Amino acid sequence: MAKDERRWDPGTSDRSPEGFRPSGKQIGAGVVLLVLVVFVLQNTQTTTITMLVLDVSFPLWLVLALTILLSMGVGYVLGGRGKTRKS
Repeated sequence: MAKDERRWDPGTSDRSPEGFRPSGKQIGAGVVLLVLVVFVLQNTQTTTITMLVLDVSFPLWLVLALTILLSMGVGYVLGGRGKTRKS
């Protein structure tokens, strides 16, 4: 079999010897995530939510966590649009 220059050579690495160094975006995202987790965990009381015509009681931390997760999902789906288009 001939040597293919396009193949990955397991003996080399593009990583720097210092190890993992987070970028500014990663640090910012970590801080925001930490603040959100603290905020959710501090709101433990039960609250009533009206969904259309139903009144439902949920723990507030669960409502906040679900809202955050749904928001992240929508942001992920909508945030990827437009990046794949080529002008």
